[in-house]
Amino acid sequence: MDIIQKFLPLGDNCVCGRVHTEPNIRVISGQGVIKNVVDVIRDLGCKKPFIVADKNTYKVAGERVEALLNENGIKYSKYVFDSDFLEPDEWAVGSLIMHFDKSCDLVIGVGSGVINDLSKILAGTSKRQYVIVATAPSMDGYASGTSSVNRDRLKMSLNSKCADVIIGDIDVLKNAPMRMLKAGLGDMLAKYVSILEWKIASIVEGEYICERTANAVKVALKKCVDNAEGLLARDVTAVSAVFDGLVLSGAAMAYVGLSRPASGVEHYFSHVWDMRGVEFDKKVDLHGNQCAVGTIIANEFYHRLLSVTPSVEKGLNYVKEFDYEKHAEWLRGFFGKGAESMIRQEETEKKYDKARHEKRIVNIVKNWDRIKELIETELPTVKEMEDLYDRIEMPKTLQDVGVAEDIKYQTFIATKDIRDKYVLSKLVWDLGIIESFK
Repeated sequence: MDIIQKFLPLGDNCVCGRVHTEPNIRVISGQGVIKNVVDVIRDLGCKKPFIVADKNTYKVAGERVEALLNENGIKYSKYVFDSDFLEPDEWAVGSLIMHFDKSCDLVIGVGSGVINDLSKILAGTSKRQYVIVATAPSMDGYASGTSSVNRDRLKMSLNSKCADVIIGDIDVLKNAPMRMLKAGLGDMLAKYVSILEWKIASIVEGEYICERTANAVKVALKKCVDNAEGLLARDVTAVSAVFDGLVLSGAAMAYVGLSRPASGVEHYFSHVWDMRGVEFDKKVDLHGNQCAVGTIIANEFYHRLLSVTPSVEKGLNYVKEFDYEKHAEWLRGFFGKGAESMIRQEETEKKYDKARHEKRIVNIVKNWDRIKELIETELPTVKEMEDLYDRIEMPKTLQDVGVAEDIKYQTFIATKDIRDKYVLSKLVWDLGIIESFK
């Protein structure tokens, strides 16, 4: 039984009351399992796969996949991106679709983040089955049904396709660059915040939550943390824990139809830096490493809330004086052209609607003790988190991921404009105390 089937069984027996029908994904992980790609192709009833890779992932695993297909007389076509810095944007999507061989009946992605995102889009648009041969345990998108892309300079999640089969050969994964191994762990550490925010959103906005899913992600997170120090030695158990945790996290999003199990404000820190990187031609770090920094910031900020006494009156007065037009101009200055998509979104999302805010602030004050209890039980203390980061040499500061320290507060403000999703920055805006986080 693979990790998805073990923790996220399909059917109608879930305590949340929903019938879970997705994802129906087969996960093959372990040492030497890349050889299973031939059996997978045959099991899926496919005759001619289309291989997608970039220059690096082709050398790491693409050549091996090709050799296996040649040895077994399986015809195939391929497209290897020649870019040194591949972005999941309109150009990359268009290039891949234009090079697709329509006689192929299966897409095989060989890679991790960007290659997986692009290959899922291709498989979805061409209505082909999809197999991903993972080359690094660096992010949680392997099992998700969305792709993280830049569209009109706005970082967004685009519906694409869940993988039918995920192949994670630990002998390949453990040899990924160390920064990619740490990125995968960083993406898992983010689950501390994402699960907390899911529970807070269920209190403040009445959002649906599945405790089975939340608990499954927490079990996977604990295993990653318990084995974290082994990652520096490329220990098989540690690498497997991170890879399995990432796969489970991605599957959890498909399981509940929400990104809640895997991402919160810490991911939005990363999205903000990615968007500014595109607009201002700044180099960005790996998503998981940026999430690691976002997580340690969010953890610190959440603990600051433990000393706050909320007030309905204070929240209402603050929001009464809030000028969205002025805020929109600030967004234009901070993001450049990328701000326009956010501003258009607000026309329909109405995140700053005063009536919505009034309902939220009343719920927050009424349930403040419960929210504080969640912060204390779901998150490590600030010292515990910092000690963990130090032991495994994780990036801790903005400078560690190449971001200027002086935009920390601006980044935090901007996170509430990425999506209509209840996260920390919206909570402190609702409370009328966001300026105190400078």
